[in-house]
Amino acid sequence: MPLNRAQIIIIAAVALVILILGGLFIFGGRDETEKPPAIELTVWGVEPRDSFNEGLNNYRAFRTNVRVDYEEINPANYESELLNALAAGQGPDVLMFKSAWLPKHYNKIAPVGDSQFNLAQLQQLFPMVAEQDFAPDGLIYALPLYIDTLAFYYNTDIFNTAGVAVPPATWLDFQNLVTKLRQIDAQKNITRAAAAIGGSAKSVDAAGDILSLLMLQSGAEMTDKDFTRATFGDFVGDIRPGEIALDFYTKFSDIGSAFYTWNDNLGSSLDSFASGKTAMMFNYLSQKTYLQNKNPFLKFKILPMLQPSVSGSAVNYASYWGLAVSNKSAVPEWAWDMVIFLATDELTAESFLKTTGHSPALRSLIQKHLNDPELGIFAKQALSARSWPRTDEQSVANIFSQMIESVNSRQLESRNALDQAEAQVTELIRLRNPQ
Repeated sequence: MPLNRAQIIIIAAVALVILILGGLFIFGGRDETEKPPAIELTVWGVEPRDSFNEGLNNYRAFRTNVRVDYEEINPANYESELLNALAAGQGPDVLMFKSAWLPKHYNKIAPVGDSQFNLAQLQQLFPMVAEQDFAPDGLIYALPLYIDTLAFYYNTDIFNTAGVAVPPATWLDFQNLVTKLRQIDAQKNITRAAAAIGGSAKSVDAAGDILSLLMLQSGAEMTDKDFTRATFGDFVGDIRPGEIALDFYTKFSDIGSAFYTWNDNLGSSLDSFASGKTAMMFNYLSQKTYLQNKNPFLKFKILPMLQPSVSGSAVNYASYWGLAVSNKSAVPEWAWDMVIFLATDELTAESFLKTTGHSPALRSLIQKHLNDPELGIFAKQALSARSWPRTDEQSVANIFSQMIESVNSRQLESRNALDQAEAQVTELIRLRNPQ
């Protein structure tokens, strides 16, 4: 029997009530969102545990389902212990990762997925050097915790005694101060060095970094775009910027040069500066504490790194640590969730800086600290910082040190030493990336 209009309306209303009641029965008895799983993350790093306490507490408050265990490793043994643990399948989920490590260790870490954190966010939040070091091909392998850069250190007592009222800002200014600040006897024995520059890594801390900076400031391209060979000895037009930089660097260790002021027999540049036997040096903010501990009475100041000229665009050199996720982690998305939080949450990042004394990596904190009397120099330099890919940081440092030493000992002309070093670094690249 056909239904009339009133009956159809009644049946439809009853059906709707049944659907609503069924939905309440199915969904009304529980939370709309599933409870997140219990997660345990292990973190390895070279910083003291206290450095991460506030950040990890903030993260645990943000993700109440995550438990985090941080293990501090001695920096001297960190890389070897980490590699051994990863090889044995016992490594951490999250690891502190050095800015120069990607070419050597990219196959041990897991890049973040675009849905979690993408290149546009990296570029928005951090200076260019972070992309150069941690995302050169668009995949993001790590995020920086801070950015340290080479800077100019000088002994204020020596400057005052020598009547130098204005410290140098350019390499030409610096060169012209050498003869005024050094003390050298008739036999050309250096009794007080004007600056720790010109020597190999045997005596000059960060010698390879200082020379790399000079090459970059001179316009050298350190490797080709495809990272198949080293190019710091190549011609750029009619000149070889790498050779110009090497000649400039080594002339300060050339006993026949008018600017002779250093040699490898003077010992550690850090210790020489700390003891007041050297007027100037170039180093990272991270070495400030060493100097203060070595000699609490040392009077020194830190200024921006020297540049070829005050009118050109500044080029600075960076070395720092970030956080990466092991590709052996069972929960890489959760591990990356924590890395992103620790590196990009402004309050967390600032608490890390206050505890460690490092300089900022986040653009927002860089802007905040630009006028800071201590961190301002390094905050500003992070924006113009550069680096270059090294297949093995220590091997390249050794090659650069050998290049310097071969010129200083007159075993090789600078152009030949440069060619040899370029070939050696190219061989490292080829061994790492066989065709």
